[in-house]
Amino acid sequence: MDTELFIKKLPGSVKELIAREAELHRRSVNQEAIVLLEEALAARLRAVRSPRHEVRDILARYRAKPVRDERGSDEIIDYDADGLPR
Repeated sequence: MDTELFIKKLPGSVKELIAREAELHRRSVNQEAIVLLEEALAARLRAVRSPRHEVRDILARYRAKPVRDERGSDEIIDYDADGLPR
């Protein structure tokens, strides 16, 4: 269901920019404002990383950490995709 949106105290400069874009794309100011909001929201969603990506980054950093061996020297242990030492 579509609903109305009223924006209080919209700065004049913002309204002018929306009006210019609306004219350029042959839309009403309201239609252009909706398109701009949709584009901004879509860009924000694309910018948010999924938890899966965060976990992969953490695991990659963990895999690259130096690990002390029995002799006390630091060595980097390489792990495979399952997290097992190679």
